This record gives sequence, C-alpha cells and structure tokens, in this order.
Amino acid sequence: MEKPSDSKNSSISVNYFLNSAAYSGLFSLLSVILTGQVSATSSLCVGLALGVLSLFSRGSTVFIGGLIERSSTVSLTETGFGFMVFSLLLLQPAMGGFIGFLFLDLALLGLGLSLVNFALRGHIIARVKDKKSQAALFALVTMTANLGSAIGPLASNYIYKAFGQTLFVIVIVGLYVFSALLTPIVLTHHVFIRNEKSSKENTSSIVKTITDSLKSPGTVLAILAVFVGSIMNGQLFAGMALEFHSLSDSPVIRGLFYSIDAISVIALQMPVSKLISRGMANGQNATSFIIKSLGIYGISFALFACGVSSYWWICIISLVVFSIAECIYAPLINIALVEAQPDKPLVDILNYRLIIAAIGESAGSFLGGWIVPALRPAGLTAWYWCALALVGIMPAVVTNQIRKRGQRIIRH
Repeated sequence: MEKPSDSKNSSISVNYFLNSAAYSGLFSLLSVILTGQVSATSSLCVGLALGVLSLFSRGSTVFIGGLIERSSTVSLTETGFGFMVFSLLLLQPAMGGFIGFLFLDLALLGLGLSLVNFALRGHIIARVKDKKSQAALFALVTMTANLGSAIGPLASNYIYKAFGQTLFVIVIVGLYVFSALLTPIVLTHHVFIRNEKSSKENTSSIVKTITDSLKSPGTVLAILAVFVGSIMNGQLFAGMALEFHSLSDSPVIRGLFYSIDAISVIALQMPVSKLISRGMANGQNATSFIIKSLGIYGISFALFACGVSSYWWICIISLVVFSIAECIYAPLINIALVEAQPDKPLVDILNYRLIIAAIGESAGSFLGGWIVPALRPAGLTAWYWCALALVGIMPAVVTNQIRKRGQRIIRH
C-alpha cells in the first residue's frame, strides 16, 4: 500500500490542530458555562452533565464496534463532526430546558468526539503500514495537537470575555465545520478499521477479561491505580476549570492555565520518558510508575489548594506538577494493564482500558463539577483539593514503604 504523500500528512496534522484547538477551547469554558446557567437548579446537575459528557467521549466507541468496522473512516469522521455541530447548536436551548435534554445533548457531543478521535487514529494505522512512517506521522499529529491545545484556551477565553458566549459557540462550531469540510480532502476514501484476524480466538471477550481480572491481586492493583489516575485527570476540565475562571478576570491568564499544561507536557514528555525507561530497566513495572504518578497528582492538588484562594501563580506551579504526572500516567496505562494480564487478547485490554478511563474520568468530572460549585460560596474548595491530594499521596507513600521493607528483608 502506498504511503500518503507529505502534503497529505501535513493536511492530517492540520485537521488534528483544528480539532485539538476546538476541543481544548470548548472544554476550558464548558464547565463555567454550565455552572452559570444550570447550577441555579443544582450543582449536582452540573456534575452529572460533565460526567455524562466524559463517559460518552471516552468510552462510547467500545459499544459500537460492529458499526465502526462496517463504516469507512471518512464516514465515521463526518458523522462524528455532524453529531458535534448539531449538539453545540442545541446546547443553549438544552441548558434552558429539561435537564434530561441537556444530558442527551452532551451524550451526543461526547459520541461525536469519540467517533472523530477513534476514526482519525484508526485511519493512520489502517492506511500507513510501515511502522517507522506510522510513528513519524503520529509524532507529527501529536505535536500539532498539543500546539492546538496550547492556543485553543487562550483564544477561546479571549473571545468569550470580549464578545460573549454566542460568538464563542459560533467560533467552535465553525472550527468543527471547517474540519468536516477538510476531512474528504485529508483522508483517503474507502479505508476501514477492521481487525485483520477475525477468528474466534481474536473476537472480543471483554466480559471474561473483566471477570478474570478480579481474581488476581496484581491485576486489581493495576486497575485501581489506573482508575484513580483517571479520576485525577478528570479534574482538569471540571473542578480546576471552575477554579481557574474565578481566580482572574483576565482572559489571557484564564487561558494560560490550560496552555501551560499543554506546553509543559510537550517540554517534559521526553525527559520523563527517559527516567521511566531507566526505572523499568532496573526492574520496576508500569503499575509502580502509575502509583508514583498518583503521588505527583496529589502534590499538584496540594499546591492547588494553596493557590485557589487568590494566588494564581501557585496554581500555575501546580499545573506544571500536574503535567509531570500526566507524562508518567498517560503513556503507561495500556502497558500496565497488558503486564497485569499478558495472556488476554490485546483488543480486550484496549477496550478494558477505555472502560476504566471512561468511568474514572466521568467520576472525576462529576465530582469536580458538583463539589466545587457547592463549596465555593463558603470558600471551602481548598478542602476538596486537599482530600484529592491525600487520595493520590497515600497510595504512593504506602507502596513505597512496602517496597523498601521488601528490599530490607531480601538483604537480610
């Protein structure tokens, strides 16, 4: 199969840039918009709405595998963009009407996001067979996606502050419409995401994988570590977003919070990856590193608790620490679950990972979107971040002490 031309590769990266800019710009303000218009009913409704969106954006493709295999990547991407645009156009009336209508609208938005992300990544894997070319293309699109994540929140916060919510939504819709128009040009037609081996040995048995995982203490530890980490990750566009918005009236500083996270990940991923490789060479497994990342998430939230009162510069420091935890956690999720269940089909592990992350990030978004607005009037949100800090730091401290004790026993 022919490799896509350099110009085609560049076009794919443009699509990733636009999607990432729109996504990060939208999510940097969505919790603020929902809180402003829905929390009059209940802060619990805001948390549930963010949880529904996170659940569908992370895990909905797991349950429509048959449809995905029968549809081309162009069709999947266009369908996803259609869902996203339609749901955003209905967002304002959905927020002002029956709360169930809002949940359905955000579920449709999440499904669209999930379809687009899955289809674009699947297209690259299906179309580019050479592993080196595939890795180079993924590196290119990751870099442009991170660039979009850095620019999107800055631009969105400025537009929202200067021109209001209506124009902000119009700009986001415009970016997605432009990306949809670009899709037939960017993507080669008639490309399908299919498992080349469709025998019974390779068919998904996700239920059996879940059942078997509960029988092994090592596997349960890996699952719990991944689950807690996904709860931590879910705070960025929920509870943390609400705190960012209240810390400063400047749209530049508000957007800067998200841009710093994206830029820090770009800058720190390589050195952090080298440290992980060195640790694995010395016998540490992926789960142990994920537990360490929980401790770093905890330190980040402890710093954040100190900054939420008014010291926005401390919140920026906490974001850099948060990004270090992301650099450890995100690349190791699949590896940790595969290490814990090496005899299971890879497709089951990947689906399992999506389910755990979807539930965990949904729980994190729900908690942040519910508890932060509920505690803010009394000025008590720092206690929420302190509680999360303990949830992250305690497992890291306990496992470190167990490891040291084991080493002392071996030496003696």
